[in-house]
Amino acid sequence: MEANHSNIPILTAAQTRAAEQVIFDRGVPVINLMEKAGSAVADAICAAYAQSDALVLCGPGNNGGDGYVAARLLQERGWNVRVAALAKPKTEACRIARKRWDGEVESLNSAAPAATVIDALFGTGLTRPLDNQAGSRLADLISASTHSVAIDLPSGIETDTGVLLGNVPHFDITVALGVYKPAHVTLPAKKHCGRTVLGDIGLADIAREMQAPG
Repeated sequence: MEANHSNIPILTAAQTRAAEQVIFDRGVPVINLMEKAGSAVADAICAAYAQSDALVLCGPGNNGGDGYVAARLLQERGWNVRVAALAKPKTEACRIARKRWDGEVESLNSAAPAATVIDALFGTGLTRPLDNQAGSRLADLISASTHSVAIDLPSGIETDTGVLLGNVPHFDITVALGVYKPAHVTLPAKKHCGRTVLGDIGLADIAREMQAPG
């Protein structure tokens, strides 16, 4: 779905976490929401591009977990997918998503370029820049790609202000998960997001419930 901010809530990082918690409190496991997010990302990529070789860059948190899910689903759809990790998973859901990916996991520091590069290093809630080595590797891999996609937000962007926390590459597409965040519509971050596509994971309806009067 193309960005249409008129009818989709725009939530801060804290508001997004609160909306997600409502879903979890209703009995939905984190990994289930992660599967929805990864599926939305895979759908957006397949809608935008023909099959090619893809490299998914996964961080240690739940954004990385979204990346592992997207990698698995793209592979199932015939893409030639590789995964490179910044670090081992640090959340339970990310560990589950990593186990469901049956391919190898390369090191981000040594991963070769690919035609399509997907950034799942860090998403909503980042408050500090990537370290120099990770930031440099991300920039190099994006520069060498034909197509670049960010999951939720490009790594290195502050969610609530749209401030660039470091040297952030420009992406072709950013898949906003569930709702938009201020950085999707605020300069300078908006330019680095490229074309923003909404990935529906059921979060917008929860956000509307939370914002409804009374």
